[in-house]
Amino acid sequence: MSALLRPKPFLEPQYCKGCLRCIEACPRHCITPGTALNSATGLVPVELHLENCNGCSLCLQACPEPYGLRLETDRPGPEGDFVLEDPAKLFGEKCVPNHSEGDLPDDRIALPACEPMVLKGTYAAAIGALLAGCRHVFGYPITPSTEGAELMARILPKLNGSFVQAVSEVAAVNMMYGAGGAGLPCMTFTSSPGFSLMLEGISYMIGAEVPGVFVNIMRGGPGLGNIAPEQADIKLACRGLGHGNTRAIVLAPSTPQEMLDLTAEAFALSFRYRNPVVILGDGYLGQMTGTVRLPAAMVRPGLPAWAVWGDRA
Repeated sequence: MSALLRPKPFLEPQYCKGCLRCIEACPRHCITPGTALNSATGLVPVELHLENCNGCSLCLQACPEPYGLRLETDRPGPEGDFVLEDPAKLFGEKCVPNHSEGDLPDDRIALPACEPMVLKGTYAAAIGALLAGCRHVFGYPITPSTEGAELMARILPKLNGSFVQAVSEVAAVNMMYGAGGAGLPCMTFTSSPGFSLMLEGISYMIGAEVPGVFVNIMRGGPGLGNIAPEQADIKLACRGLGHGNTRAIVLAPSTPQEMLDLTAEAFALSFRYRNPVVILGDGYLGQMTGTVRLPAAMVRPGLPAWAVWGDRA
């Protein structure tokens, strides 16, 4: 197409942030920094001088705003300015309605009596989470907490659950953010260096009032080379969590039995207060074994009214 037939760009000033990327992209210097403030946005949009414009569209490709620079062929007609489409009209009604009229309550299912079990602390926490209704676990391997995640990876597929080994602790906590926002009980197993990497995601979850359980089997830091048992994250979890303006419920079990009981209780607290709960066990507790008795009932989780619902595929 010849330059004479190519449509030239026009500017929607209310969508221009004045980033100047289009100026760098234009080979004919047809765009200059703006001089007038846009009262609607408080920003200064660029200015177009199209006498030498050949319609190459490089400025449109450089513009990060989808409606900032547009072609003349897309200019609104006399019926009015450009209007963003309503997603409800574009995609229709949701296939799955949001059950916002009320919570779907939890069910308690009686368990048959059984003999006490001898479990290490990480296994006890995993079983406590399963009995509390957790079917979604996200994590990244790290000594000395990995055995809990490995047990979940073996058991959850048999319970229609999901275990996802994320590419990092940062990815794991953001997966928890999504699952918790959907109203699903979720958790991770980690240790001190990994817990440090999760702090920004935990801040997001606290700010968004999203539940989730973090089992932190503590070891010494920093992360390279030290796998000795520690209890040093107590100050971090209780006084310095996230960016300082955040608080989470912190439980500190001392036996494998408490690892099971307090992990199960952590899910109830997390949903009651819509806040992450941290289980702090040191490296010794995560690895040592002890006698554990199972409770009389387990939980089949419901769904809270505030949960984000999606559509059927």
